[in-house]
Amino acid sequence: MAWVFERTVEAAAWVALVVAWSSLGLALYWMYQWFGTLQTGADFQLLRDATKAAGAFVGFALALGGLACVDRFLFDADHEPRQPG
Repeated sequence: MAWVFERTVEAAAWVALVVAWSSLGLALYWMYQWFGTLQTGADFQLLRDATKAAGAFVGFALALGGLACVDRFLFDADHEPRQPG
């Protein structure tokens, strides 16, 4: 059963990675589009969408870090205590 849980954590980490990178790409694209509207009257809905996508990137990056910690310290930790020195 631990094997299934470990694979589920790893799959969730891959999903978080893909969503984080796509959110970053979307944020950069919308920011680029917003910069293009500055000459003709700024479209602040593009800026709003860019900040929401950037927030999603930060959130999924934090989730990826949390899942990496769970994977490292729960499944990959040594079962023997370390010897001092």
